[in-house]
Amino acid sequence: MTTIIVMEPHTLFRLGIVRLLADTLPSAELLSMDYESMETTLQTRRCELLLLSVPSAEACLKLLADAHRSLQPSAVLLMAESHYALPALQDMPAGVMGHLLKTATPELMAASINLVLAGGSCFPSPVPQRQTTAMATPATQPTSSLPVQAQPDRLITSYEPVRWPPANQETDHLDEARLLGLTPRQYEVLVLLARGMTIKGVARQLNISSATAKAHAETLYMRMNVHNRNEAVYHAVSKGARLGMPNTHIEKAC
Repeated sequence: MTTIIVMEPHTLFRLGIVRLLADTLPSAELLSMDYESMETTLQTRRCELLLLSVPSAEACLKLLADAHRSLQPSAVLLMAESHYALPALQDMPAGVMGHLLKTATPELMAASINLVLAGGSCFPSPVPQRQTTAMATPATQPTSSLPVQAQPDRLITSYEPVRWPPANQETDHLDEARLLGLTPRQYEVLVLLARGMTIKGVARQLNISSATAKAHAETLYMRMNVHNRNEAVYHAVSKGARLGMPNTHIEKAC
C-alpha cells in the first residue's frame, strides 16, 4: 500500500489536503503531521511520498533534512504560497520530484501527485533564480522564446522506448492528441519528451531530422501555452492524458 504523509503547519489546510487525497486515492494510507510532530517523532516512518509545506526557501533545506532523517520519503512534493518560497531549480535538493503552489486546484494537485507516484517529476513553472549581483538590466534578460529544458533526466524515465505508433494503442493516442489540441506527430513528440528523451533522441526514434523534431516541440509548447517539457507534461496529465503510461502502472502507484 502506498503511504503518503502530509506535513503542513496549518490544521485546516492539512485536513483539507487529507480529505482531498482520501477521495482521489482511496487505496493509499494517508498520514498527516505538523513540523513539531516531525521533530518529536521517535520512530522512523517510511513513506512513498511526502507533501511538504515550506514557508521559505531557507527553511526548506532544514525541513527536508529533518524529513529525510525521520520519514525517509521515496519522493517529496513541495507546497508553497509562491514560487519565491521555493529553492531555485538548480539548488533543488535530491529527492524533490516537484513543487506545487497552494493556490492550485484540487484537480491539479491530484494530477501532480499521480505524476510523481508514477515515477515522473512535476515542475510546472520555472522557479525564480536567485540573483547575487545587481538587478539584471533588460539587455541581459533572455530574449529567446525557446523552451528551457531543465533537468530532463528527472522526468518520466521508467518506460522502455517503443516503436511508434504502438498498434494496440493508436486509437487512445489519437484521442489524447485531440484532447490536448495537438496533431498526432506533435503528440508523439510530447510522449517521447516526457520519457526524458533529448530532441536528437526524439528525432532518431521518429526517423525525422533534429530540426523537424525541434519545430514540433516548439509548436506543441505554443499550442499548450507552456514554456518547457515539464509544464507540458504537467498540463497534459492534469487534463487526463496518460502520455503512454499504462493504466495498471498508475493504479499500482496509487
